[in-house]
Amino acid sequence: MHIAIYLPSLRGGGAERAMVTLANGFADRGLKIDLVLAQAEGPYLSEVSPGVRIVDLQSNRVLTSLPGLVRYLRRERPQAMLSALNHANVIAVVARMLAGVPVRLVVSERNNVSLSGSSSKNLRSRVVLHMMRWAYRKTDGVTAV
Repeated sequence: MHIAIYLPSLRGGGAERAMVTLANGFADRGLKIDLVLAQAEGPYLSEVSPGVRIVDLQSNRVLTSLPGLVRYLRRERPQAMLSALNHANVIAVVARMLAGVPVRLVVSERNNVSLSGSSSKNLRSRVVLHMMRWAYRKTDGVTAV
């Protein structure tokens, strides 16, 4: 089985650490794992197992990684893709739609969205919340911590 895990980077945080642990565990069990990063940087890079392939989309923003993620999905055709962090989850959904390939997509939410997004005065946060409502309906599954 070929699984892609999509993240903005490995700069730090609980979601990034959890996904690296998951990638390493899958690789230890003999699965083909690609850790697809908008930008391959951060302290957790050194924790990635040699059995996990790192795919660097070389984008300084999650939004600008969209074309690279679409190309990756079309070229590599993983059977499943996992994503974490709300803005990356939205991009993963859009990339799957644009790529037009059959990949199961499961996104992971690690915040209380109804509390953090609805009370925010930040326009970007409110836009992301609106996009999440649309995007999460188009996934094969949503996991929540």
